[in-house]
Amino acid sequence: MSLFDKEILMDQSEDFVTYKLRLSEGTGTVQVYQVFQGIEIAKVNISSNRYMPEISKSRRIIEINHCQAGRFECRMDDGCFQYVGEGDIFLSPLKNHCNGFELPLGYYQGLVITIDLDSAPVQWDSVIPGMPSDICRTFERFFLYDECFLIQSRDEIKHIFSGMYFVPEKVRGAYYRIKIMELLLYLFCFDPAGEKRKHIYARQQVDIVKQIHKRITEEFSYRFTIEELAREYCISATALKQHFKGIYGQSIAIYMKEFRIQKASQLLRDTEQSIADISTSVGYESQSKFTAAFKDIMNITPLEYRKSHRIN
Repeated sequence: MSLFDKEILMDQSEDFVTYKLRLSEGTGTVQVYQVFQGIEIAKVNISSNRYMPEISKSRRIIEINHCQAGRFECRMDDGCFQYVGEGDIFLSPLKNHCNGFELPLGYYQGLVITIDLDSAPVQWDSVIPGMPSDICRTFERFFLYDECFLIQSRDEIKHIFSGMYFVPEKVRGAYYRIKIMELLLYLFCFDPAGEKRKHIYARQQVDIVKQIHKRITEEFSYRFTIEELAREYCISATALKQHFKGIYGQSIAIYMKEFRIQKASQLLRDTEQSIADISTSVGYESQSKFTAAFKDIMNITPLEYRKSHRIN
């Protein structure tokens, strides 16, 4: 039984099942692979600001999330917030699963690995000699002091997960089985006590930063300074910079540069406005600065971008 059985079935093959996610807005799909008895890998792709899965919490299941792109926000039982970004892995027992995930960037791509402790193999050494025989039951040490555990992005994690997103379908099942055993060995040897806790944010901090985010993205033609936003919302400039990056994964300056260029690319595709007018409408004082910023993000000039989309 998959965690996604309550979603909309789209396709089913011998190796995997594809579901369409039930989202109030946006779109999302998930491909679920059964790799061992009691262990499955789900490849998730969501374009939305929120995902509220229907999950039964009666089973003893460990969930391991690996974020490939985007971010997700997990609200803890004490009202605080944890953010998972690109390259991170996030471990949690299913009984502590959030009722809903906020996606601050409006999209999320990653893998969800679920391990049913009551049905996963207990004699791993019969699969590979030398594997710890009851490796799955060692997960409890990750949750001695908290309801979840985050391991920040690092080379070892990238090594384990990078190929899992691009492996050819014909060998994906075998590849996933190898990678699951590699991941289990990595977590078996991992020392939770030695991992520095990533910053956890209080509700008030998150609410203020989200208000500021709403303001600057709705009024994106105006260039707010950190200082004026900090004064208006009664937060220190240092805290604003730190909290914004913690929630959205980028500094305000970089985030807004990319946001403006995405707005500009939409106008270039869908309207007849001149490039000069578009540059002004997205907050650039000169067309030359706009062109330089656009090329920095999109790797082509605004004119080349418009021509290529007209041809297509």
